[in-house]
Amino acid sequence: MATQFQDFDQKGRKFWGTDHFPYGFARSGEFTREQVQLLENHGYAYLALASGERTPVTPEEQEFVKYCLGEKEPQSRHEKVWAIFQKKSSRNVVFVSLGASSNDDDGVSSEPFDVEEF
Repeated sequence: MATQFQDFDQKGRKFWGTDHFPYGFARSGEFTREQVQLLENHGYAYLALASGERTPVTPEEQEFVKYCLGEKEPQSRHEKVWAIFQKKSSRNVVFVSLGASSNDDDGVSSEPFDVEEF
């Protein structure tokens, strides 16, 4: 029988998630310390199991795959943290620019304004 250390094994590689969190999970402010540890230590295993690249070895991994297939709600800490990661990494990010509007090609406003009005 597999030990706890073999569950969700990713052979010592750290999962940083820099595609969605360029400064890492810990610096994103989106995750708790426990969630950061789970994602960093097991993220590659979660990704491989969710995509079908890896077959589940333990009963806990089999339950994780069932969650990923939509057959059950997240119950274990692995399932819950993966659900949180999926939700936060699929959000649309809005960037705000304080410069020119998107309609201005040269970035210069064609309408005059009076500074005294402000």
